[in-house]
Amino acid sequence: MRRQALENVAQVWRKKQLLKIEIENALGKYNLSRTAQDIFIYIAATSKTNISGIRQNTYFSNRSFSTVKRAVLELKQSGLIDTTQDVVDKRIAWLTPVEGA
Repeated sequence: MRRQALENVAQVWRKKQLLKIEIENALGKYNLSRTAQDIFIYIAATSKTNISGIRQNTYFSNRSFSTVKRAVLELKQSGLIDTTQDVVDKRIAWLTPVEGA
């Protein structure tokens, strides 16, 4: 691996460590699973999504539908997200972060 590539990897690692600390400070009191933390961050970043949208994202491709669903239920029970039924298709539940949680 070239020197510049190694420096880039090292820089990404440092950023990842800082983000992990920041996430733990923000979400640590909820005692969430790692999957639930990742999904909450994804929902907050996208503002509005659903379980199918989460599963279609390549980051979550190695997680089963039931794992994603359990994590969403964990977030709902913690009061971190709300669900809103779609106006047109009642089968779709939109997931949004709760303000001030």
